Amino acid sequence: MTNKDSQTKRTKTLLIYLVITLLVFGLSLYLATAAPQGASITSNTTDTGPTKAPDYRSDLGGRIMTLVLNLEQQNFAWKAYVGNVTGTYVLENANNFSIYEWPLGATIEGEVYISRGNNVNWSNGAIICANDTTMNTEQTVFGMASSDSDSINMTFNTSNHSAFSVGTNNIVQNTCPAIATWVNNTVQTPAPAAIFQEIAIYDEPGSNFVYTSLINNNRAGFDNTTTYDFQAIVAENRSAATGTAYYFYVELGS
Repeated sequence: MTNKDSQTKRTKTLLIYLVITLLVFGLSLYLATAAPQGASITSNTTDTGPTKAPDYRSDLGGRIMTLVLNLEQQNFAWKAYVGNVTGTYVLENANNFSIYEWPLGATIEGEVYISRGNNVNWSNGAIICANDTTMNTEQTVFGMASSDSDSINMTFNTSNHSAFSVGTNNIVQNTCPAIATWVNNTVQTPAPAAIFQEIAIYDEPGSNFVYTSLINNNRAGFDNTTTYDFQAIVAENRSAATGTAYYFYVELGS
């Protein structure tokens, strides 16, 4: 083999190594900064709440009865989604052909995002905390007034939550409107240590209001008999004949 042939071989080897290095680097960058992706729904059940039988009294005439009536009435201005997250890490092309896939493992981390928008802008710098203006705009869509006790701004009335990231957007702890949904039929105090935290965010260029449920892997939920990865409540028009469509996105990772 001549010196020229040897040099050509070394050059080809170096180029191959460089290509492999760039592919590996690109993969690691993608896994670290992947934006939320649209999630498919493979299981769906609905619970409309109990039918409550009325109490009664049989009092004789000539009496004045003073009563205190109590009712837990289903709130049709809100609806809830609870469930579990499954999936895989993949390297695939636009036609969904995979060259390799990785299982998620036993512990799932990340966020579930729920929005009326199917075109949320997840790019760097686009995602911000919801504020009074964006919450007022969203609740107007559902016929809510800011003064309603069950309006969006009255419901998401604290800013106590964990730090998390949305793609390349970092959400700082205790900066966005947030709640913690109930566990075992018991109220939770919103806090960075609470489970099933839900945070209100917004994509400023696209004007999409987004409910964010932080994934808590396989934890007992609101009924304490079933384990869930996420719990979330979203607004609805209480007088609408047809339910509002919401789109679901998932981002895996811490």
